[in-house]
Parts: sequence; C-alpha cells; structure tokens
Amino acid sequence: MLAASGGVVAGCGAGGRVEQQSLKADPAFVLRVLPTRPGLDIAGPERSPGPGGIDRAALDQSIPDLVASARDAGLRRLSVREWTGPAGARLVAVAGLWDDGDAAGAIGGEIAREAVPDGSAWTPVEYGASRGYRSEDARALSVVIGRVWLFVRAEGPVDDDAVLRTVELMRKAAARQDERGSGPDG
Repeated sequence: MLAASGGVVAGCGAGGRVEQQSLKADPAFVLRVLPTRPGLDIAGPERSPGPGGIDRAALDQSIPDLVASARDAGLRRLSVREWTGPAGARLVAVAGLWDDGDAAGAIGGEIAREAVPDGSAWTPVEYGASRGYRSEDARALSVVIGRVWLFVRAEGPVDDDAVLRTVELMRKAAARQDERGSGPDG
C-alpha cells in the first residue's frame, strides 16, 4: 500500500546517474504540448495542483500519506491533463518536477501499482527502468527522466500504444525544454 512508501527515497530511473539528476522541465509545459489522441476528447486544460495534489492527480483519491511522502521526498511542481472517450475511455497524464529522480522513481512506481491494483507488472522495452502495471482494462506507467516524473494512467478501451506514445511525447517535451535552458529554474 502507498502508506508504506512514506520512507521510500530510492528507486530506478530511466537514465544514468548524471542524467537522472540533471534534466529538469516545467511540468505544465510538458503536458500543454500533448496532442489529443484519436478517439479521445480533451477534458479541459492542464491543471497545476502543486505537490499537495499528487494523490488526486494520479489516483483520483485522497491519500494523505502519499502527499506527505512526496513532499518529504522533494516533489516541487506537479501538473495533470486528462482526456475522455466513449465506453469509459480515459487517459490521465501527470508530470512532476522533483529534487531527486531516485525518489520520484520509487514513489512513482508505487503510484503505478496502486493505480492498477489487480494488474500485472509491465516494463515496456522502450523504458527499461520504468515501473508499470496493466490489466485487461487499465494501464499505468511511471517513468523518470532526470528530475522529471512522467506518469500516464489509462482506463477502459485505451491500449498500450496510447500510453507509450503519450509518455514518449512527454519525454521529448521535457528534453526539448531542458535543452533550451527554459526549464523551471532558468
């Protein structure tokens, strides 16, 4: 359960140690540039609830222990964007900026597990250090690039490809912003 992750501050990320701690990007920018997937409709603009909103952004529920763990582990900024579609289709993308990519990986992995509690572990080849879970009608994938946490949760008839494409576009946006030096700190 996520309450047990309160003291977790280590985990895996998507890059080497130097990359893991250097790349940073504004979470709102990472989500703002995402296109709408075919068959889905945007459910409003991106929102930036801040670190205290990680539980509702990622899991649609209040989990005070998760909020405390994320704040203690250095979550600085958070944004979320959602799409919906027919037959209960829903895609939620969350991006966060952390002080430490290791902490983001550990807590993000626990969030992915909680998002699909009846799912099996899923580590896509494209993101070998990611943590994901999927079931017949749900998917969740947590990826850390530098200090940026990328999380995508899908429900209903939204396939693996939609989740992977969304994560890839988020990764590209974060890297592009970091390369331009227009990240949240400069």
